[in-house]
Order: sequence, then C-alpha cells, then structure tokens
Amino acid sequence: MNAKILMNPHPMTLRPSDTVATAADRILKHHLRHLPVVDAQGRYLGTFSIYSLLKLTLPKAVLDKYGLDNVSFITENIGDLAHRLDGRREDLVQDWLNIHEVAHPDTPAMEVMLLMLNGRTTSVPVVDKTSNRLEGIVSFWDVLEKLMGENA
Repeated sequence: MNAKILMNPHPMTLRPSDTVATAADRILKHHLRHLPVVDAQGRYLGTFSIYSLLKLTLPKAVLDKYGLDNVSFITENIGDLAHRLDGRREDLVQDWLNIHEVAHPDTPAMEVMLLMLNGRTTSVPVVDKTSNRLEGIVSFWDVLEKLMGENA
C-alpha cells in the first residue's frame, strides 16, 4: 500500500493570496485541521492549519525564538485573543504557512504514517516528485478508514 492508495486526491486547498479570514472560515465550516496552499500551477507551497490560527492569537513575546517559558502571568481572556485574531483577518495565508515533509504517490504507507508521527501532524501532502504539484493529501482519517475497512 502506498500514499496514492491512501490519499484524498481532491483536497480542499487555499491560494497564497487567500486571507486568514477565508482560511479560518473553511477550517471551521469543514472541521479541517490542515489546508494545503498551492500556487496557480498547483504546486505545493505549504500548509495553513489550526496551528497557524493559534499562532495568530498569541502575543508576539510568546512566539519569539527566545520567548517566554512561563506565560502564567499573562491574564488575557478569550476576548483579548479573539481581538488579536480579528486584527489579522486580512493577513495573507502565505505569511503563515507551516512547512512539513511531503510524501510522493509511491511513498509506502508505513513511511507516510511515520511522517505523521515524526512531524506531529495529522496529515501529509502528497506531491509529484518532479513538478511539486499537489496530488492529494493523506490524513490520519484516511489511514484509519483504510485500516478499519481492511480489518472489518
């Protein structure tokens, strides 16, 4: 079994020029964790995810490379976090991409699962080796459905 058999060949995607508001709307509406971002030629650029949204809500001091280890003294409430996120609605998703390792259509299923575990992600983009075009995405749901279907 390989990535091509596991993957969803028609994942919902974003363009780099889409806004954070558009991405957040799709994530919420479709209960997604990751949305691949592709250029006009369909080449994979990165992923906008729920983690991107979380980064947008936190104070910069928390995210800084030499940021705070202990943030228990910060007394922001949900309204403060929502206000910070609201101020970033028009940011472009291209500025908030996560770059994860990718699989190729012929990548063995076990390697795909290891990419998920080692990358601490719930999905792996599947891209063409030469063109870097997004071919699909393998989510842990795809893997679980295959495993449960094979054992049922």
